[in-house]
Amino acid sequence: MNWKTILVPHDFSASASHATEIARDEAKQRGSRVILLHVIELPHQLDAAALVSDGEGHMIPLQSYATARATQHLQELADALAADGTAATAVVVIGSPVDEIERVVAENAVDVIVMGTHGRTGIRKLIAGSVTERVVRTASVPVLTIRHPGE
Repeated sequence: MNWKTILVPHDFSASASHATEIARDEAKQRGSRVILLHVIELPHQLDAAALVSDGEGHMIPLQSYATARATQHLQELADALAADGTAATAVVVIGSPVDEIERVVAENAVDVIVMGTHGRTGIRKLIAGSVTERVVRTASVPVLTIRHPGE
């Protein structure tokens, strides 16, 4: 398998961090690059003009705040991969996780998706759904699912 570009959807969970470690190891072996993707999914009923405090007494748009915070955190993860010798890019978008994952796959010639799974079953899976499961069913490239060893 000639994986030149590995996509890691990251929701800042332990499972996603573990999947990132696996992707890093694969990328180092293959000379691949890693794209870390975080998708911010905002509720449909949320007013586009919704404001939130930035913690310093200023009110800023929620979308801007969420994007800035996620970008900062994801960039730290990408920087850690780069410091370990793996080419990594951080991408933060707003939208539907499954749709945005497929868009990034298509726009970046992604060869494989490596993503964590939370291992939900029963009613928790029915209520919360599973982004990983939907990606596995609809992805145009192979999907390697990783369960965190502690789950």
